[in-house]
Amino acid sequence: MSTPHGPLELSVGASTGAKIGVALFAIPFIGVPLFVISRVVRADELFSERLSLGLSFLSALVPLAVMVVFLVNALGTFRLRAVLTGSVLEVRQTFTTRRADLARATVWLDSSPEYLDAGQGRRPTGRRIPHLYAQEQGGARVRIRLRTAGGFLPPHELVALADAVESGRRTGPEAERASQAADLLRRLGTDPITRIL
Repeated sequence: MSTPHGPLELSVGASTGAKIGVALFAIPFIGVPLFVISRVVRADELFSERLSLGLSFLSALVPLAVMVVFLVNALGTFRLRAVLTGSVLEVRQTFTTRRADLARATVWLDSSPEYLDAGQGRRPTGRRIPHLYAQEQGGARVRIRLRTAGGFLPPHELVALADAVESGRRTGPEAERASQAADLLRRLGTDPITRIL
């Protein structure tokens, strides 16, 4: 076991290409609703009747909702980040930032089914996406995906997470659970067979 170090930014966020794509899509998804809303406001200035105001408000609501949904998703794309500093894992999401000391926290691995968005809706791929969970006593639960669209996290990142988990002193069932999580992280990082599953 090597001593954990950092800061190490984990490869859980969007790629540079994805961020550029979101930025390019921002032009129509924000510009068009703003244009529609400005036209509605202009119509309100021309027609001051109550019926006109009500209809224009409803017609502005849809583009405004589209713009808000897109902005929230875009913010999530740019904000998602996970950094391991020493044994402390910090995960930043759209509106929250959570931290857990992997040397002291309850640590476990779990998985969820992977789905593919096809033309006929979502369908399971048969694979599972592994997640690392950590929660300190009285703290918020921290979760990161160990496999993204590009595959598993790089081996050195998985090994660094395993080192951070093993750097703490635990006793009893907690020690066994943490040891199992660290072993699995290390296998995901170093065993080629495990990485292709």
